[in-house]
Amino acid sequence: MVIRDPRDNVEYDPMAGRRGPTRLSSIEATAEVVQDQLKRGKAGRWEVICDEGASLGGLDVAPTPLEYFALAVLF
Repeated sequence: MVIRDPRDNVEYDPMAGRRGPTRLSSIEATAEVVQDQLKRGKAGRWEVICDEGASLGGLDVAPTPLEYFALAVLF
């Protein structure tokens, strides 16, 4: 993983000084805005949708991004 900073072409590789075996993995994902705050994301063969509540301009028809994040932490 290389973290790029758009300012002054700064790059930081947190694994640069790592010793011993490492395991590399990559995941390709896409996301699109369907309507207002409603979004659809795809990763591999899986598809998820997320939305915001009406108070934030969404339709409130799917979990919010923060709710997905909370679930990811619990898993």
